[in-house]
Amino acid sequence: MATGTHTAIFSRKQAGGGFSVENMDISTGARFYVGSTVTAAADNLGAGHSPDTPCATIDYAIGLCTASQGDIIYVMPGHIENVIAATGINCDVAGISIIGLGHGNMLPTISFTAAAGSVTVSQANVTIKNIRFVANFETGVTTGFTIAAGGDGLTLDGLQFRDTSATFEFLIHASIATTVTDLTIKNCRFIGAAGTLSGSLVFAGSTNNAEICNNYWYVDSSNSVIMHDAVAAVGMNLHDNCIINYDTDTAEYCAEFSTGSTGVASDNRFGYNHVDAEMWKGDAMFWFENYMSNTIAETGVVDPATTHAIP
Repeated sequence: MATGTHTAIFSRKQAGGGFSVENMDISTGARFYVGSTVTAAADNLGAGHSPDTPCATIDYAIGLCTASQGDIIYVMPGHIENVIAATGINCDVAGISIIGLGHGNMLPTISFTAAAGSVTVSQANVTIKNIRFVANFETGVTTGFTIAAGGDGLTLDGLQFRDTSATFEFLIHASIATTVTDLTIKNCRFIGAAGTLSGSLVFAGSTNNAEICNNYWYVDSSNSVIMHDAVAAVGMNLHDNCIINYDTDTAEYCAEFSTGSTGVASDNRFGYNHVDAEMWKGDAMFWFENYMSNTIAETGVVDPATTHAIP
């Protein structure tokens, strides 16, 4: 007897929702939907199981998830949401993915409309992807992302961080608690106005096996753009980033790592608009093919320069 071809497509009925056909190659977890611009959007019982009746906020959808089951929250094109509290979006369920759908002007957009507004990640193995985050508070948003000590295995992928103006700005894009392991920040864009950013990624202490790659910064930061100067990083992998700090008042670093930090920085491009600025700090790390410049309109040079011979 002939048998059918088995695929990863699977049909099931979620509690409170209709039947759905889902690709288990992506995840075997439940799917939930958030879309504030949908007429039937609501944060109430029964919402979130269909794009026709989505949740109105991401935080409500997080509360529908089950820890460590691979649940996915799809944030629909054109979704808009304001965050005013430190836990306005609280990723307190382990193993979930929050994935924005859409591109260009239809990218889901989260606006921080109070100084304390923040996305908090307190549980492990969370992924957040393809969402725009906007600073929209006049005296500055203190911290866009607060990554707590429980946020091991966090992946931030394809996010955009933008200031509204020189006063409606992020003061820190993301603060990372000590001992966080296996952090990945990739494919993100950090675009700042000429304001008072005091560091983009600010690490409070040690990290293990972090990877920061394929990101772009164009910011005015009074402190190091990547600031990991409190305690050593272990196994840092910093590669294929472009970091431009157009601050002209101070001389910190594009990427600063505490003495004793280990790992590698490779194929990065650093620019700092300050003639006596050093570009990097991290003398126990390997530095391969990193091009740097502190003079506008002049090409970068390899730094650190080759001072040794290989037998």
